[in-house]
Amino acid sequence: MLYRQGKYQEAAELLEESASESPGNGEIQFHLGMANYMMGRLDEARAALQKAVSVPGDFPGKDEAKSRLQLLSQTGELSAIDLEKFAKEKSNDPVTLMRLGAAYAKAGTADKAAQAYEQALQANPKLLEAALSLAQLNAGPLKNNAKALEYAKKARELGRADAHVAATVGHIAYQAGNFPWAYSLLQESSRGLPDDMRVARDFAWAAYSAGKTDEAQEAMRRVANGPAASPERGEAALFLSMAALDSDDAISGNAENEVAKALAAQPDYVPALMAKAAIRLQKGDAAEASAIYSSILEKWPDFAPAQKWLASIYANDPANAGKAYELASKARRSLVDDSSLAKTLGTLSFQRKEYARAVQFLQESDARKALDGKSLFMLGMAHLRLGHKTEAKKILDRALAAGIPDDLAKQAKDAMVELDKAADQRR
Repeated sequence: MLYRQGKYQEAAELLEESASESPGNGEIQFHLGMANYMMGRLDEARAALQKAVSVPGDFPGKDEAKSRLQLLSQTGELSAIDLEKFAKEKSNDPVTLMRLGAAYAKAGTADKAAQAYEQALQANPKLLEAALSLAQLNAGPLKNNAKALEYAKKARELGRADAHVAATVGHIAYQAGNFPWAYSLLQESSRGLPDDMRVARDFAWAAYSAGKTDEAQEAMRRVANGPAASPERGEAALFLSMAALDSDDAISGNAENEVAKALAAQPDYVPALMAKAAIRLQKGDAAEASAIYSSILEKWPDFAPAQKWLASIYANDPANAGKAYELASKARRSLVDDSSLAKTLGTLSFQRKEYARAVQFLQESDARKALDGKSLFMLGMAHLRLGHKTEAKKILDRALAAGIPDDLAKQAKDAMVELDKAADQRR
């Protein structure tokens, strides 16, 4: 009854119980085989159907069992034309429809493949492989991210406990641009499949696109140190070499050549684009660096590392101060421990006369990496505006020792003179 209602999973569970109690009953084995067949469990279906046809005597469905077994034995032998014929005869046969979809996909007719997989899913709404195939087609050749995510979510529901399913759905989510979900799924699957270098590679990319660069590099190091035969090792080595250049540390000329070589091979390779922007920024070409970061954000709008560096450029331009603050605040959601970002937020807060926040961010940055003279000047003056006279004098002393432009040095010295006068009056 459940089978006839299309509830194949529930039917299979009950029939498995029944078959274990009556293993020699051909009719029960036939029904069990067909329930598994409709679920796409081909090995289990084949085993039960073989038991069914081997039982002496006839029973309702024996010829059907033989027919399905014959179809299962013809793996790779049927053409698309043969499969189309079978699909017309048995329009609710998920095995035929899945094979037809695969044949169409192999031939490059993605729209026909999707139609076949959709028919298979209509035949059995709980057919995991059909949902996965539709998600992959829509994320790939059909370029329909909304549908890709819709089918990916269905596949996730059907295979929630399966790490391999989580890995596949995570890869699809990444292709479709849902980076937070891709990160969550691939983090889960990489824990369940720690030795799978492809999953580790996919997790690294998902973490990187979500702005979690430290996790991304850690995962790629696992790939780079993985089995020698792993095809992902070369990709990991390139990723790590480019990602290491995304910093404010000095970059060598040889590294610049490597970046140019990487971009010649893959013009949209984000780690190399980030490295190129860092090089341009160090050479004082803020305009080109800004253009590169902006182009990355067109592709990945929520990519925190690009938001961070673009905000640092905009922070020096009063006309873009609002954009800088917005970008830096967004980046902060992912880069909560980034000293460069904290310094930028401190600078912007000082410009906005939000002195308490300026002190908070600049102190946070200084605790991780000593501030430059100009940032120390802002920190000292922010303390002064808040009435923190002792801290203001101490920090302004550091700013002068570190070296700051003459106009700022004059302001710092004048402030310190006033602080000394106030201290003398109190004495």
